[in-house]
Amino acid sequence: MTAQVRPARRAGRSARWLAAACVLASGCQSWHTQNVPVPQAIEARYSAGAVRITRRDQGVFEMRNPVLVGDSIIGLVGEPPQRHAIAVADVARVDARKVSATRTAGLVVGTYLVVVAVAVVAVLAVALNDFD
Repeated sequence: MTAQVRPARRAGRSARWLAAACVLASGCQSWHTQNVPVPQAIEARYSAGAVRITRRDQGVFEMRNPVLVGDSIIGLVGEPPQRHAIAVADVARVDARKVSATRTAGLVVGTYLVVVAVAVVAVLAVALNDFD
């Protein structure tokens, strides 16, 4: 194996681990309705600066870095981010992203089982090839 091939293999492994970590991290979170009045939900910033707001007309959007200014919630919405304001009176519900312990445990156990299954198949393949 040449020295040039090794960095490429390491980069491939790193990319796979990074992809797996992203999948695990995204699966462990879900939106949870906040059971507090809208101003307290915004001021608490449960989700590290992002909330999902449902308006009374059923419009839904994700707002990053929300702040309460007077009787309005002001934050960034969309891509590219644009400043947006909504009256607190027009908000029906505020949801925040939180870690789900059940989903996290399921993903960890599922990932472990897949890794073990792949290892068992690899060992069996090597063992069966040794008998040929």
